[in-house]
Amino acid sequence: MSLARERFRAALSRPDCTLAANIFDPLSARIAHMLDYEVCFLSGSVHKVANLAVPDIVLTNLSDLVDVCRRITRIADVSLMHDGEDGFGNAVNVVRSVKELEAAGVSAIEIEDAIPPSRFNQEDLGLYSEAEQVGKLEAAVAARNDPMTVIVARTTVLARFTLDKALDRIKAYSQTGVEAIRLAGLRTRDQLEAVHQATPLPITVLSPPDGMTNDREFLAANGVRILMAGNPAFGMAIQAVYDALKHLKDGGPVGDLTPREADAELLRRVNRTDEFIQLQKQFLRH
Repeated sequence: MSLARERFRAALSRPDCTLAANIFDPLSARIAHMLDYEVCFLSGSVHKVANLAVPDIVLTNLSDLVDVCRRITRIADVSLMHDGEDGFGNAVNVVRSVKELEAAGVSAIEIEDAIPPSRFNQEDLGLYSEAEQVGKLEAAVAARNDPMTVIVARTTVLARFTLDKALDRIKAYSQTGVEAIRLAGLRTRDQLEAVHQATPLPITVLSPPDGMTNDREFLAANGVRILMAGNPAFGMAIQAVYDALKHLKDGGPVGDLTPREADAELLRRVNRTDEFIQLQKQFLRH
């Protein structure tokens, strides 16, 4: 696992901006590995839908996430960063969460400051207090068994506070021992420039607005080292499964779907057929 963590740290330390693959299960992680993505990101919302078919509310627990992460890192040699929610509780819970996720092979663990809703469509519950979140981040850093594991402070302060107050929080988080800041709710280029000036830490962002996604030069110049471009692969996979099953249910011929299927060679590469044939030749005795 240390090699995957070394690759993740290398991406954080370079002056350019690395595009991460937003994956949602072992299969998508395997494909990202085939395409030579250095970093994969597993978001909380898509992992819940893809693996449990539930919406993004508190119906999942730490064990669910650990199981998915373990299956991903077992099957795909990728540097996995994931959304660790709020650490699944207070600072003591965060300690357990970090240890469990680290043991599952994760390279980077996000701990966010937003209070998770207990009911679907519940009114925004805001953020944990600065003092509590600082304690949780310090606990996450202290909980690591492998010093190569990266703890990321995920924050939505830019969407909730004035810029000055948001920067004060980001500065406080930056002093906890975390090694990256994840910005959620980034809205403008001015905000990103201000955050870059406020923290020495590398920044990661998901789907930045204002045309920033395609402006890698601007992102890199303002400290963004890892960019997540949303979850289009997940949305396309959902649509493809729905369309194929509906087509068949409506009486459509199987042959109509053939041109839209992965060909035999791609399937063979995805499921690692040749690798397992080689294992059979090497180890099976008759």
